[in-house]
Parts: sequence; C-alpha cells; structure tokens
Amino acid sequence: MPKFLHNSLFKQNNGFTLAEVLITLGIIGIVASLTLPSLVNKYRTKQLETGFKRTSSLVQTALNTTAVEFGVGSFKEFNDICGNLPESQTNKCVNENKDYFQKINDDFLSRFNKLKKTSQYHFNYNGVKVYPFGGDKSDITYYGNLYGLSTQYSNGLYYLPDGSAITGLQFYHHGKYDGISLTFDTNGPQKGPNRYGYDIFLYNTGTWYKVCSKTTSAIPTGTSRGCYDYALKDVNPSDRTKSYWKSLY
Repeated sequence: MPKFLHNSLFKQNNGFTLAEVLITLGIIGIVASLTLPSLVNKYRTKQLETGFKRTSSLVQTALNTTAVEFGVGSFKEFNDICGNLPESQTNKCVNENKDYFQKINDDFLSRFNKLKKTSQYHFNYNGVKVYPFGGDKSDITYYGNLYGLSTQYSNGLYYLPDGSAITGLQFYHHGKYDGISLTFDTNGPQKGPNRYGYDIFLYNTGTWYKVCSKTTSAIPTGTSRGCYDYALKDVNPSDRTKSYWKSLY
C-alpha cells in the first residue's frame, strides 16, 4: 500500500479529540439541566394527581354508599341536620344527634377494606408539619390539627392498603358553615410534601371560606379549604383556563 494512502486511512480512523469530547459533554449537561427539572416536576405532579383521583374516588364512593344506607340522596344532604340552624344552636343540635352521627361515621369507615387505625399520636402527629397550598414555610400547621383526626366519633388516622390515609368524620366544627368534614392524605404522613392541595385535602359539606389560594394566611387551611373542589374539576384557582394539576409546580 502506498505510504500516502496508508497515512490517509490512519487519519480517517482517528477518534474525537479531548476538546471535542468536553464540548459535547458540556452541551449534553446544559440540555439536561434545562429539561431534567421539568421532567421531574411532571413526574411528581402525575403521582400527586393519580393519588388524588384514587383516594378521592374511594372517599366519594364510601360517602355516597353511606348516604344511601341512611336514606338520603347524597352525602351533602346530611348538612341539613344542623346546617340550617342559627350558629348559636348548632352545638346543641350536634349534642342531640351525637349517637346518630356516630352511626354515620361508623358506617362511612366500614366502607373501606382493610383499614388500619393508628392513634392520634402515632408518628408524633403534633410534630409533623403541614404546609399551606402556597407552600410558605413560615405559615404552617401540624398534622394533629387536621380536620377529623381527633373527634368524639373517631380519634385517629386510618391507613388504606395503598398507603393513603383518611380521618373519620367531623361534624360542624365551625357550626353550620363547616358541615361535615374529613381530611385525606394521598400518600400518608410519612411522605411529603404534606401540603394542602398537593397530597392533603379537606372535604366538607359546608360553605365556610372555601378558598384555594397561594396567598399567605395566618391559618393555612383558610387558603386551602376549597382546593379539593378545584383539584376534582382540574381547574387552576388563579386562572380557570388552566389545569389545576399542570399548574402545581
């Protein structure tokens, strides 16, 4: 083989230079840094949305089945028991119906398969922080304060087989405005973000201050009470032309 042809073939088979490799790796790193956070957020959001739909469906099925058992058209009709009275008379009504409310609560909880109850203080609930929908870390409450966690009808948290958790029912905590309330956590207190409107949702039959806003408030639930309704409809509370779930992060 002629020498010039041998040299030509040798040069054609040379690999990348170190500079070319470093430049390529740099470009890959830049692209990854731009796209990876978006992919991670989409994955986290999809997990939260899937968990919400699963737990919400179980809760709604249990509520509706309990309503049928007690002869009403929907669970929200139970709000008429004490919800139509003046606020000054609500507590008296609750006391007069406590046995009936106990039966409603017991029937509701019986609709879930393989519930595992833990005490109110299991996992030190009062030390587990719960963040508002807006995520302000200076504006928190604690797991022990969740609606339905500690009531005369059901003192504790109930785990479902999939790892989500629900409370028992709470009746008219703030009079007729709250109606009947419960809280559910789509992945339990051991996993984050433990944040209203993300994995923790408050459901109630009343109308009191049903807001879902990222505005800071001294009471986190005050800006998160309505997040369940928005999440269910998949509507962004700040811009109703956008998706709730796609707007979380």
